[in-house]
Amino acid sequence: MLALAPAYNVMTEDMTAYEITDTPLAAIRGTCDGQVGREALSFAADATAGSSAGFHSFEMRGANHDYFNTHWSPESGEVAARDDAGLPGQCTEPGGSTFETQLSEAAQRRAGAVYIAAFFRRYPTGGERFEAVTTGG
Repeated sequence: MLALAPAYNVMTEDMTAYEITDTPLAAIRGTCDGQVGREALSFAADATAGSSAGFHSFEMRGANHDYFNTHWSPESGEVAARDDAGLPGQCTEPGGSTFETQLSEAAQRRAGAVYIAAFFRRYPTGGERFEAVTTGG
C-alpha cells in the first residue's frame, strides 16, 4: 500500500482506529506540501507500529501536495487546480520559514514515479535490488 501526499482531518477522524499489520506501507509527502505537514508521516508510522511488513517514509524535496495528480495541477486547467506551495517556484511547508526551490509539475511526477515503481517492485515481488530506493539509499 502506498499513500501519496496523504491527508487526514485530525479534528474529525479517530486516528487510533487505523492499524496496518501485515501489508508493507510507504508514505510520500513533499516538503512543499501546503496542505499537510510532517504529521502525515507520523500518522502512517503510528498506524504501522505493530506491523511485521515494514513502513517506508519519503519526504520529496520541493514537491507540493497537488503536482502528483495531473487533475489537481494548474497545467490541467481544471477548476480549483492550483499550486499549494505558496510563491511560484518557491515554497515552504506549513509553519516553515525557509524557502526552497519547488519542483515543476513534470519533475515532481517523474520523481514520484521512481519511488512508486521502486516500492512496488520491492513489494510484493521481492525485487531486492530496489531496497536502496525504498530505504532512502
